[in-house]
Amino acid sequence: MKKFFYMSVLVLMAALTMTSCGSDDDKKGDELSEPTSKSISYEASVTFSQDMINICDVTMTYKDSDGKSVTETVTSTTWSKKVNVKKLPAVVGAKCDFKLKNGVQLTKDSYDLVAELNHFVMINGAKKGYDQPYFFVGGKGIKADKIAEYVPRKTGSAYCYTISADGKVTATENF
Repeated sequence: MKKFFYMSVLVLMAALTMTSCGSDDDKKGDELSEPTSKSISYEASVTFSQDMINICDVTMTYKDSDGKSVTETVTSTTWSKKVNVKKLPAVVGAKCDFKLKNGVQLTKDSYDLVAELNHFVMINGAKKGYDQPYFFVGGKGIKADKIAEYVPRKTGSAYCYTISADGKVTATENF
């Protein structure tokens, strides 16, 4: 009877030990794979006025999939980018810089300097962020003699999101 009791206790302890180890391994695996199992991307599109493209050198800076800043020259009235986020937490966003072109001749009485941004984060097919467009610059009807002072005051605007390790999206100004 004692042998049966001791043998039952040993079998029960062995079973509990194996179950416990397997359970810990499974939890660690889930914790590590959870953020990477999400499909996360940042999408941005900007529409520029023709006046802005004609009289300004325009660049857009964004964060690539590794979180590094990339700057591109804009030569048309539309610019768009989609970035697949590889690692969380992450900061994604876009920044617009512009300056008057060297030697540009202002031949009109007034100019429309407009750059309108639409951007959002997609997590597993669901849009996160704001559905309203932002204006990097939204000056309409700027008198030609005021352009030189207007442009330096309006360049360098950035709109960004922080994505936490658990996928929470928050607007931020930290580009």
